[in-house]
Amino acid sequence: MNKCLVFTIKSRYGRFRKPYTTTSALTYTIIHPLAVKGILGAVIGIDKNELYHYTQDFKIAIQVLSKVKKDMQSFNLLNMKKSDKFFRFPSNIEFLREPNYRIFVVATEEKLNTLEETFESGDFVFTPYLGASEHIAKITYEGVYKTEKLKRDIYYVDTAIPEDNIELKLREKDEYVINIDNIPIKNNVKREYSQYKKVIFPSEGKKLRGLCEGLYKVGDKNVFFL
Repeated sequence: MNKCLVFTIKSRYGRFRKPYTTTSALTYTIIHPLAVKGILGAVIGIDKNELYHYTQDFKIAIQVLSKVKKDMQSFNLLNMKKSDKFFRFPSNIEFLREPNYRIFVVATEEKLNTLEETFESGDFVFTPYLGASEHIAKITYEGVYKTEKLKRDIYYVDTAIPEDNIELKLREKDEYVINIDNIPIKNNVKREYSQYKKVIFPSEGKKLRGLCEGLYKVGDKNVFFL
């Protein structure tokens, strides 16, 4: 792991739907690595049928730059199945409001070069969005940085990290909200979620302090790749 591409992405709204919800569509509190892979595939034009294989070796770290805010809105949805009668039904849908993330990506040199050229030019094949096509996102490219693996020690961590990889050692001056969510980190070729991790993260660009294992130094950030 030698180089890491870094960019920020934000939108007015975002939604990363939990698959086990039905009439009330709930969202994860943070963008997950599989959604990031989908965004990366979209901007460089990878066919959705090839996305799973193309992004298998990608490593993703996620920093939450905004406050975690949720809205619940009611919609009248239409049943569009040909075999069923036409009807409307109410549904409550949860959204993230003003989500903003810094994303760290590690991949092969060839794929990283492709991503770098695309982000530098801003010539995206498909429009990036946060979870749903109506939530069009703005991407700001930050650059490619060297990575350095850190030994097990006490650090301030900038990104989401599995709770098993950090023993919190907070100080009185560390005043912020700590969020925990069980997010998907792997899927299968059918695009079904196959593995989850319970991650812990602060919002608004704050840092966690703790005894950490598996961290990498990327620029001036300490990150964990999911």
